[in-house]
Formats: sequence, C-alpha cells, structure tokens
Amino acid sequence: MSARWRWTKVLPTATLTAVSFTLTESSASALFPPIWPVSPPISVVVPPTVVPPVIVVPPVVPPPFVPPPIVVPPVVPPPVIVVPPPSGVPEPSTLVAGLSGLAAAAGLRARRRKQAGADAKQA
Repeated sequence: MSARWRWTKVLPTATLTAVSFTLTESSASALFPPIWPVSPPISVVVPPTVVPPVIVVPPVVPPPFVPPPIVVPPVVPPPVIVVPPPSGVPEPSTLVAGLSGLAAAAGLRARRRKQAGADAKQA
C-alpha cells in the first residue's frame, strides 16, 4: 500500500516540475544554435580570358653521329679456391651428439645386464 501511495505523490510532482521548467527556461542554445537569416545570394565573378602568348622554339640541329668506341673487356682469370686442410677438432654439436649417443648405449647395456641378472637369480 505504501508503494502505491508513494507513486501517487511522485508522479504529479515530477510532471509539474518538468512542465514548469519547460515553460520558464530559455532554449538551450549550445545544443540547438539559433537559425540565422539567409544572406543575399552569392554572385560569381568570372575573370576575363587572357590568351597566352605563343612561344616559338627554333629547331635544334642534331649533333653529328659519332660511333661509340669499341671497348674490349679485360679477361678475368678464374678464381683461386683454397681448400683448408681438415682440422682435428670436431664441432661442439658433434661432440654433444656423440656423447648423448654413448650415454644412451651405456644405459641400454646396463638395463640389459640388470634384467639378465634378475632372470639368473629367479632361475
């Protein structure tokens, strides 16, 4: 019952407040700028046409033909390729790969020995 009583007071109060503000306040010129009267029509001024002067270029006499000189390119000797002698030091990646392979083989051998020892004890 109290909610209905509240609405019966709030609704007329809000309506009267909105109506009074609408009638007494001036228009919001920031949001709706005033409309200015139309200015007189725009006139277009066409400049007079000026004929450009005629420029006469005299003909150019071509230069006499001179054949280009014959240039013989120099003969370049074939490149000398020096093959370095093989060194006795392997790359680090080769060492790591070899050591990991040896470790895997040693682990497999130890596992087979352990299994063979366990089988011999059971028999």
